[in-house]
Order: sequence, then C-alpha cells, then structure tokens
Amino acid sequence: MPHSHNHITNLLKESIGVDAATMGKSVVTNAVRQRMAACGLQETGAYWNLLRRSDEELAQLVELVVVPETWFFRDPAAYAALVHHVRQEWGPAHPTGRLRVLSAPCSTGEEPYTIAMALLDAGLPAMRFQIDAIDISERALARARRAVYGRNAFRGSDVGFRERYFREEQGLHRLTPLVRECVDFRQANLVSDDPLPGAGSYDAIFCRNVLIYFDAPTQERVIRALDRLLAPEGLLFVGPAETFLTRSAGFTSVDFPSAFACRRAARKSGVQLSGAAASVSPAFRPFTMPPPGRGEPRNPVPARRQSLPPGSWLLHPLPSRLPCAVRAGHRSRGHHPAGGWRPSGGGPHRM
Repeated sequence: MPHSHNHITNLLKESIGVDAATMGKSVVTNAVRQRMAACGLQETGAYWNLLRRSDEELAQLVELVVVPETWFFRDPAAYAALVHHVRQEWGPAHPTGRLRVLSAPCSTGEEPYTIAMALLDAGLPAMRFQIDAIDISERALARARRAVYGRNAFRGSDVGFRERYFREEQGLHRLTPLVRECVDFRQANLVSDDPLPGAGSYDAIFCRNVLIYFDAPTQERVIRALDRLLAPEGLLFVGPAETFLTRSAGFTSVDFPSAFACRRAARKSGVQLSGAAASVSPAFRPFTMPPPGRGEPRNPVPARRQSLPPGSWLLHPLPSRLPCAVRAGHRSRGHHPAGGWRPSGGGPHRM
C-alpha cells in the first residue's frame, strides 16, 4: 500500500528530522521489510497500524535507518580549536568551576571520548570538565557506554593515544575509566523543541554534519535549541557545509582554519591561529588536581609533566603527544566531516 509507505516515511521525518529523499528510498523500504518480517506481518498497512501505536517499534525502525560511522580524532582541527579556546579564553576567565561540553549526536562515543582525551592531553584535569553526549539510538549509546572498540575506530597514522588511554582485550581495545568517567551518555532527540530540559548551558557544543540533512523548519528549530544551550561565550562546532546555516542564525565564525567553529555575533572571536598560549594574570588561581577516586590511563603521563605545578598546563605549549593534526590545528588529507548523518547505500550514517 503506497500510501502506508508514505505515512511511514513522514513519521520518520517527524521523529528524527530526516526525510526519505535524504536517507534514500531503498533504505527506508529495506528497513520496513526487515521489521515487517520480524513482526510477522505481510501488509505494509498492517505494519503502519502497529508503528503508529508503538513507540518501541518506531525505535526499532529508527535503529535500522541510522547507521553509526565514526572514529577517534576525526576532523582533528575542531579538537585543536577547543583546546586553544580553553587555554586562551575559558581557563583565564574561569579559575574555578567545570568546562561543560555537549556532543550531539554522539553515535557510539568516539567524538565525546576524543574531546575528553584532547582535554586530558592538554593538561586539563578530569575534575575540571564534564562532557554530556546524546543520541536518539539506544543501541549506539549502549556501545558507547561499553567503550570497547575495534580497529576501525583507530584510523590514520597517529594513534599514540590508544597506548595511553586503552588496554587491549582479545584483539579489541577497552577505554580507561579516566576517560569514560568524563562522559555522561543519555538518550535524547535532537529535533525535539527542548532536547535537554534543565541541562543548563554549555561552553562548547559539537553538532556536526547533521543539520544539512534536515529540512529548513527543522534546521531552525535545532539551531534555536542549541543556541539556548550555549553559554554566552561558548563555541558551536558544525560541519563544513553547515556554516551558512549558523551565519543566518546570528553566529560568526571563529578564526581557526578547518575547525568550523562559531559563536554568537555579539561576541567577536578571540581564538587565533597563533601557537602561543595566552598570558595569564598573576591573580589566576591554579587548577587543582583530580581527586584520588579517578582512574588513571594505562600509560600514565610522563613524570616531567606530573612534576609541574597544578594549573601550569595553561602556561605551556600543547604536549607533543597530542595527535599531530591536533597540535598543528589543521585538517588532514583524506578528511571526511565528523559528526552528523551521511546517507549511503546502507542508510544515513551518524559520524
């Protein structure tokens, strides 16, 4: 029944903000056929009747049309820009308190965990930041919380972070508790009017390569929601094809090449490409070290950095062990945008 199929695609658009034209009609058709077989149904109309009554069945269908595709330190310039912003602006302005970062959608966890590793490698103690990560897929969130990854999650030539923050288990890699405890995962729908009620404001939000697959009203609704969640001085990271959307919404680009970061136009960008750290007032209160309860990386930081006074991370260049592209603040060759959805033969991919 063609009209039932149209009802299903419209329901998916209302639920996750992406229409069949973006996903690919075959993706939706194949997903519906799989779920009909699983439910023992032969008529599309009967499946439509089930789908509109059952939130659980809708969630099962969404899982089939949303395929995670991501890896650690993808699009490294964004992480370099975040670290530089923390050193140059957030750190001196916030001698106490915690940096709050949101990853939306977070897929299977590679993006929020990369944010945590970049901040730890830059010397920011774990007790000084919190990362919230949301996704519509409970299956993806379960994998993120498990924090065990195969070789596809480690791409590129610079994977030294794997030795510092993972331990090998039967050919897979389990993330250290130090990094896992920095991220709080929760199920949330980015296209809802208020995806995180009562969450407060974030100093940085990563929402990359998802907006371009929404229609205009959904784009506007999501950007408004993100704007409400962003702190006045905060940074919003989007995909390279989405900067025109944020400009139209009153944001201005941050001067850091290939990071695709922006902030409200009322606040001029203070992040520059210079590698020098910002000067710090003598009145700046040093950061305190993490409490004893936190886990430690598999390979602890070198004694040379451990012997530095607390808070001295703000006064020194980035450690050499950061991935080279993060240190340089540029996008590597063969770059593919991180964060968002990418339609392919297997369905839209959250990156």
